[in-house]
This record gives sequence, structure tokens and C-alpha cells, in this order.
Amino acid sequence: MNKLVLSTVITPDVQGDEQFFARKARAKDFDGLMDPIIGFDHFELKHDIFGPHPHAGMSAISYVFENSAPYHSVDSRGNNIVITPGSLLWTYAGKGVVHAEFPVPDGETVEGLQLFVNIPAHKKQEDPKSIFIDKAQIPEINQEGLRVRIVCGETGSVVNKVETPEELTMLHIYLEAGKEFSHQLPAQWSGTVFAIEGYFDFMTNQTTIELEEGMVISMAESDFEEPLKFIAITNCQLLLISGKPLHEQLFSKGAMVMDSEEALLNAAENYKNGKMGFIEMEGETRKIVKPVL
Repeated sequence: MNKLVLSTVITPDVQGDEQFFARKARAKDFDGLMDPIIGFDHFELKHDIFGPHPHAGMSAISYVFENSAPYHSVDSRGNNIVITPGSLLWTYAGKGVVHAEFPVPDGETVEGLQLFVNIPAHKKQEDPKSIFIDKAQIPEINQEGLRVRIVCGETGSVVNKVETPEELTMLHIYLEAGKEFSHQLPAQWSGTVFAIEGYFDFMTNQTTIELEEGMVISMAESDFEEPLKFIAITNCQLLLISGKPLHEQLFSKGAMVMDSEEALLNAAENYKNGKMGFIEMEGETRKIVKPVL
């Protein structure tokens, strides 16, 4: 029977400038223990830095922190959603979609997490879809010195009832110094912990590791349900993201992630030929061009 395997602790560099900067964690640096997560960015931005761009074969999940400006998302399928502070938009790209995200209003600071999650190979040609989880739909655990937002998924008896395209648990955990929180990681699931601010001890059955702002650790491969405990040394906040690994090889170019070189080339051709649609910029106006059938 396999026991829990932990990655080394990594503190990804912060990249960017005052208009956009991010701490970027990528699965390739964590020995496969992030799977199905491809990577994530903890970011702040003030403008539409990236413009319209394609996604395929993966999910792009935008979780906007509560202290953030709103984040407006439009895509080539006609979805037009303002991600309000404390809310989440799950863009399930499937066979391909073009989207753009930008602060509202321009120049205000958006802070959040952009999470990239793999889609099983047999689902990569499904139609794209968007799932919005409003702040009001996110249940919370509130106790003295402890607050946990169940952004999606579940912990203990508390379940976020919004159905998502794939099983994924994301917990935004706030702890005051000396307080603790425990979560049971399901057997054969992976888990990734990201320290947003402060210091805390992260405990498993095997070890205790002190984590501080910016640090990331991943774990997986256990055949047992694994208790994970967080004990705050200072006031702190962190994210715990967990899901079931796919163990599938990835072929990627930008934000298109497929299961073979051929499928990746096809996705690139589909984008070029308009089969994912486009978003055309006309000054500050974004014009949706629907996919060519």
C-alpha cells in the first residue's frame, strides 16, 4: 500500500511589474504530485495585459479574492460575466474557446488565483462551458480565529453544492495565531498547499513543515485517507487545492493542453481557422465572433 509522498517546498519567483505581477507555480516542478493541476498564478493586475487568447483541453479557473476589484470575463461563446470579489469563474475549455479578462474599471487592481486544471483525454473534445460560483454560493466555516471558504468541493460535512465539470476541492483558509484547521485528503487524491501570507505549520502523519508566504508544496499517491493539519504560527491565510490525478501525458502550447502532438496541432489549426471563435478589439470594445462550424 502506498503512503503519502510530499514534494520539496518551492517558493516560486514573483515575475512582472506594477501593471501585472504574479507568483507562478507549475506542475513540472513538483514531480507530478500536482496532477490534475497544471499550474497556477497568484496575480495582481491593473489592465487587460493578455488580450483575447485561446484555451483548449483544460480548465482555466479564475478565483478573485475578496479585497480585489471585479474581474470581467468575456469569451467567444458569448459568455459575459463579471467575477465579483470573492467569486469564481470556471472556464471549461474543452475543444477550444477564446476569452479575455480585465479589471473593472480599468486601472483598478485585481488580485486572485488563476488555476489551470487538466481535462481527461476522453473529454478534451467536448464543447466548452462556463460555471460561475458567486460569493453568496460559497459556504463557510466560521469559528473563533478560524474562517474557511469552501470555494468548491467539500471539507468534513460542509459541501459547496455548485456542480463543477470535474471533482475539485479548493479551500481558502484564514487562521489567527495559535488556531488550527484539519482536512481529510481523500485516498489517491493529490493536494497542493499555497501559503498566501503569514507562517504556519503544515502537518501530515509523516512530518511537520513550516510554511511561509509564497511557499508551495504538493502531495499525492497515498492509498489511504490522509489527515492534513494547519497550525498558525502568526495570523495567516492559505489555499488548499485537491483533486484526483489523471496520470496522462500532456502536450502543451501556451494555454492549449492536449493528449498528443497531433491533437495539439489540430487545436492550433482550429484556433487559426476560427473554429474556436475570436474576440476582436475595436478600441476599448470587444466584439465576439462566434466559432465557425
